[in-house]
Amino acid sequence: MSLSFHIDFNGQCEEAFSFYAKNLGGRIGTMLRVKDSPVPAFSESRGQKIVHANICIDGVDIAGADVDPDRYESPKGFYVLLGVDSEEKVKSFFNALQTGGHVVLAPQRTFWSPCYAIVVDRFGVPWKINYGA
Repeated sequence: MSLSFHIDFNGQCEEAFSFYAKNLGGRIGTMLRVKDSPVPAFSESRGQKIVHANICIDGVDIAGADVDPDRYESPKGFYVLLGVDSEEKVKSFFNALQTGGHVVLAPQRTFWSPCYAIVVDRFGVPWKINYGA
């Protein structure tokens, strides 16, 4: 058995996964477009959207896809928790993710961690970054 999660994007799945690969050290596995699947593409632009993708970040798989704009909802009720092995990594990943995003909690010491941060990236994905989990 395996456990993973899937994130819906508002047309930005490919951009988001490329960003995560570059800035979080992820490795993209699959990047399947609507036009290359049995799912009908009602327009050329829809055919370019992602019907399924996956990325592995430090041994954890995340799946994603673009959904129709009228079905898209911003992620809520969860955070992607990224545990790292240094304060420098918390700050580095936070700096990348906060660009164009929304800072909830800048990197700081907490009672459980020497360095912890919360940010919603520019793709609407909420992240908690923790050193020493």
